[in-house]
Amino acid sequence: MSWFNELNGADQAIFGPRFVKRSFRRGDTIVFQGDDSASVCLLDAGHAAVKVSTERGESVTVTVIGAGSSFGEIAAVTGERRTATVVALDEVTVRVLPRGTFQELRRRVPEVDAALLRSMAQRIDDLSARLAEAAYETVQRRCEHRLVELAKSFSGDGRRSATIPLTQEDLAGLVGATRPTINQVLGALADERLIAVGRGRVDVPNIDALEAHAR
Repeated sequence: MSWFNELNGADQAIFGPRFVKRSFRRGDTIVFQGDDSASVCLLDAGHAAVKVSTERGESVTVTVIGAGSSFGEIAAVTGERRTATVVALDEVTVRVLPRGTFQELRRRVPEVDAALLRSMAQRIDDLSARLAEAAYETVQRRCEHRLVELAKSFSGDGRRSATIPLTQEDLAGLVGATRPTINQVLGALADERLIAVGRGRVDVPNIDALEAHAR
């Protein structure tokens, strides 16, 4: 749940109409790393990849967010430039709140900062869990866990199959491994018919079977 959805109905009613709704297609860039922090975004529908550029100019996918998530708060609070690029993975709907309006909301509704702190704390907890996993789990287990999480996110409507619209480079970033290693892991899972690998996607025909294998 985003910080905005934690606010009471009255506060949402005051500021809700001041959001601007925007739509994006798969592959569209929603925000660019390094841009001015002009707005805060709430993801209402779809999925997006959060990517960070390295000093060598490489782009690493660090996480995938879905409906109910938000982004842009850190840059809006600090006034610094955006720290990541966000790219649509499917049909995405976003509500955009200009930075000035966001700052007004923070001044008028003290609960906003408390909700932001809870959101940031959850992100830190998630990052800590990923770091611990990287230290103690094999690449294969980490890759299987990410695939299960992603499959559940992209399945929708209670379906037990899913298509994950990510490249092997994206998965390598999410898992914290090299692309050749991820290629080997995916190949082994494909041999067991737990997944099928296509161009820019991974098909999971049976999420339950993959999840059982990942345990």
